[in-house]
Amino acid sequence: MKEMIILIIMFFADPMHSGNDSVSIETFQGKPLVFTDVDKCEKWIWDDLDNLKEYAKTVYPEAVAVKEIQCVYKKGQET
Repeated sequence: MKEMIILIIMFFADPMHSGNDSVSIETFQGKPLVFTDVDKCEKWIWDDLDNLKEYAKTVYPEAVAVKEIQCVYKKGQET
C-alpha cells in the first residue's frame, strides 16, 4: 500500500532564491507519520495547521510565508 507524508512548501520574497524550499514531515513525537488515506492526511493538516506552519518557519526562517501544504506519496511511491 502506498504511503503519504505531509510536504510544506515555503514562499521566499527573493525572486532569485534557489535551493530547497520545502520540508517533509515524516515523524511525530519520534514515530513515523505516514498516511494511506488522503482524507486522514488532510484532516491531520487542518487539525495541526498552526504547528506545521510554525515548524516550517524554524526550518526556513528566511521564508516569508508557507506557500502550500499538501499530502504527497513518499519518494519512490508516486503514481
